[in-house]
Amino acid sequence: MTPQHCQGGKLTTLVRDWYVDSFRDIRSCPEIKNMKDEKEFTNVIKAIKVRHNNVVPAMALGVQQLKKELTTKMGSEDLVEIHRFLDRFYLSRIGIRMLIG
Repeated sequence: MTPQHCQGGKLTTLVRDWYVDSFRDIRSCPEIKNMKDEKEFTNVIKAIKVRHNNVVPAMALGVQQLKKELTTKMGSEDLVEIHRFLDRFYLSRIGIRMLIG
């Protein structure tokens, strides 16, 4: 069973999709040349911030479910890798929220 087929995998995939959508939204913004462009960009950033309000609980629940479903198949090295990923993920999230907050 792969993580994508687990309930936890569905939640972590949802979070990933939020980030992909947000990246696309930012990339689709035109270059800021005037106040109208700046206002549109600000609205995009505000919408992204709202979209990501539930990232922490969704990731926590997703990881918890993944650990439950895959505990017998994971070694200690896998858990270390998961913790490293989550540390980088949450530190990045904190930085992003500081920038747009």
